[in-house]
Amino acid sequence: MEAFVDLIMETDRKARALIDQAQEEKKQILAGAEKRANAELQKRQAVLEQGKREVDAQLAQDTQKEREEMDKAYLDAKHALDATFEENREHWLDEIQRGILGGQA
Repeated sequence: MEAFVDLIMETDRKARALIDQAQEEKKQILAGAEKRANAELQKRQAVLEQGKREVDAQLAQDTQKEREEMDKAYLDAKHALDATFEENREHWLDEIQRGILGGQA
């Protein structure tokens, strides 16, 4: 009977050792999976940040180009208005004087 009890105790000890080993392997597997997942997340984050930097750079370049085009369009329009004013200055001044003086200019 004592041998039977010893056998049960030995079997229990081996079972506990197997369970402990399995739990340790589980911890290692989970730690490895977490490490790989974190590495993948960091890699994806880096790719996303690089993409954002590229989009921001392109947007800045496009915005600068649009500003330059708008500035040019503004200056072209201003020069055209200035030229029209200079071309018609004397005529408009005469009209204003006639309007003020009642046609006596």
